[in-house]
Amino acid sequence: MPCGDADFGAAASYWKRVPTIHVDGDALIRDLDALARIGGLPGGGVSRVAFSAADMEGRVWVDGQMRALGMRVARDAAGNSIGVYDGTAAGGPPIALGSHTDTVPEGGRYDGALGVLGALACVRALRDAGRRLRHAIEVINFTAEEATMAGGTLGSRAMAGLLDAAALGAPAWDGRPVAAHLEAAGLDPAAMPRAARAAGSVAAFLELHVEQGGTLEAAGLPIGAVEGIVGIRRYAVTFCGRANHAGTTPMALREDALVAAAPFVLAVRDLAAARGIVGTIGNLRVHPGAPNVIPGRVDVDLEIRALEEALLDAAERDITAAAGARATVRRVSGKAPVKLDAGLVRTLEQACHDLDLRCRRMSSGAGHDTMCIASIAPAAMVFVPSRGGISHSPAEFTDPESCIAGADVLLTALLKVDAVP
Repeated sequence: MPCGDADFGAAASYWKRVPTIHVDGDALIRDLDALARIGGLPGGGVSRVAFSAADMEGRVWVDGQMRALGMRVARDAAGNSIGVYDGTAAGGPPIALGSHTDTVPEGGRYDGALGVLGALACVRALRDAGRRLRHAIEVINFTAEEATMAGGTLGSRAMAGLLDAAALGAPAWDGRPVAAHLEAAGLDPAAMPRAARAAGSVAAFLELHVEQGGTLEAAGLPIGAVEGIVGIRRYAVTFCGRANHAGTTPMALREDALVAAAPFVLAVRDLAAARGIVGTIGNLRVHPGAPNVIPGRVDVDLEIRALEEALLDAAERDITAAAGARATVRRVSGKAPVKLDAGLVRTLEQACHDLDLRCRRMSSGAGHDTMCIASIAPAAMVFVPSRGGISHSPAEFTDPESCIAGADVLLTALLKVDAVP
């Protein structure tokens, strides 16, 4: 049966140590090295942008690794790869593990990849020990998690039944519609809804991931138990002025849109800090954009992130007020915050206790496939440190010991979840 918060929190098996099995750390690091060579860049980074040749090659390689572990492998209508390691109790929902292997352009080798290969390390450990769990185990390699395909988490949104058909016509990172990328990869955009799975069809979902921030490293902690994923809202803000000759218009008579926008940039920083959230202006477009013309319009791309919907609402009001009468503020997208399963978070904490690893509860400031799957199954995440808090960069690095420790926590938690009646 599906396991909810009460099941994990009340079950006696949660408080008991499970029989110790460890992942093969050397094999995990070899897998990370092998996958990093697919789409690898001379400077050490990786480019496996969703549905590119390198992405498809990487997915084929992962499918092959699943089959080598004796798993049945299939792809759903969204292109998600699903490997199944059969359990001993037929008919019940599986426990799912996974992440993604696509990257941002010129990205790192750990983001997403560690979650998929760490899941495979769990299955390898069970196979090597000659063990089958009661539940079947699914290892899922989701398609297009990165925001290169109109907002990201494409495959997990489809699996959770959250995919808006309009997203398929939206422009991808290269300007082409998302649907064109799907078709080039041999997928039928119209069939994407068939990837949806019902609530309760997965007993639990666990995702191992690098933190992509510096919290764990700064605290000297090896593991984070993620209890929530921030909501994200993005806005188009337009400041209007009057374009005019830069040489003949006195300063007192100017209606300079960029001068109006400048205080807003600082206001966003200050209001985000005051609310305890993050706010970012990542792009300004000045029109007409000539050195001898006073800016007549400035378009601003703004994003805010917070773990509470009420904080996002309050920040939105602040932003609108700060923009003032000469600007328009339009929300262009929004993803709600996601609270992860409290019982599973406690299970992760107990797994760390069993392994003598210190951990802390924390939130994720980045979006992940887990935020989608949490709508159809109890879900939680394991974080391991990112050196310097750097991610989405060739400089992204998590040391081998941390990768292995995270996979061991994932495996121990998996055994605990399987033990829940």
